[in-house]
Amino acid sequence: MHFSLNDGDYNAHEFSFFTVQSNIFCFVVMCVLLIKYFMGKDTCSRCLTYFKGMALSAILCTFLIYHFAECRINYPLNVIGIFGLPIKTLFSHYIIPFMFLLDWIIFQPKGHFKWWHTVGWLAFPLMYFLGFITRCNCNPASAFINVQKYPYFFLDYETLGIGKFCNYIFVLLIIIFAENTLIVMLDKYMKKLSKKKTFFGRKIFNNEEKDRH
Repeated sequence: MHFSLNDGDYNAHEFSFFTVQSNIFCFVVMCVLLIKYFMGKDTCSRCLTYFKGMALSAILCTFLIYHFAECRINYPLNVIGIFGLPIKTLFSHYIIPFMFLLDWIIFQPKGHFKWWHTVGWLAFPLMYFLGFITRCNCNPASAFINVQKYPYFFLDYETLGIGKFCNYIFVLLIIIFAENTLIVMLDKYMKKLSKKKTFFGRKIFNNEEKDRH
């Protein structure tokens, strides 16, 4: 990601990427978590839990869309391999998503996600699509002379046509919804798993106590 103090159109173009927005969102969420943790405040409030899940959903979506769609066009992995990608691309599309996922699996408390979050987390991609359409329609043609108007091929509604564009958006939302559902299912499953471990641990302890007596 690069920014220019003298070129507002280029800066707007950089921010038009879902990758950039999702990475920034994850960074903000992690900063808030760290601040609340070191201040001794609750890091599992309803609001923060919702946005933690939304950040996880968004960053995993970044990986999925890049790996299975965009990357096939720009950098064929079957030719160059993952480690043949540019460093910034590797970090923003692979390393950061998997680090964020591992942080959730290993460190974050489980059982706080709700089923309605599967729909609520769609607010992030929907806001992205809305912002993208607004940018394309409200800016003059001169704003896109030196930069691409469409950050992704599946958002180029002028070439694809409105029908195909809407189909792409619908399919993406279905994929993200399925991803959200999987996240909530895993959250609830890992919570039940931790309870079972605790239960069996207590049961064994009680049996040992009886044997001693």
